[in-house]
Amino acid sequence: MSDETRDAAGGRVDRLAAEALNDARQLTEGTAQKLIDAIEHSAPVRHLRGSQVATGVLGTVGFALFVVGVERAADDIPVLSNAWGSIAAGLVLLAVTGLLLRRLIQH
Repeated sequence: MSDETRDAAGGRVDRLAAEALNDARQLTEGTAQKLIDAIEHSAPVRHLRGSQVATGVLGTVGFALFVVGVERAADDIPVLSNAWGSIAAGLVLLAVTGLLLRRLIQH
């Protein structure tokens, strides 16, 4: 096989791969959109959106589970597993956040 034949075949394979990837992306996005539409128009979601109490309870439970997950993840990190390490990391995070907010406010 000559180099030109090999290059032509390689280019064809690249085009086919790009088309397959594009088709897969469109199929995935279409499926995701159908799922979102089905969930948004379902009766339980409409009832939850109409109830501030239910939404508040779900949000609170979700936030509590998130905090517990972060706490458990921090226990697995040796530096954060003791109190002084946690305090130091927390102060660093607060300082970075403060600097970012200060920069955002100035602009």
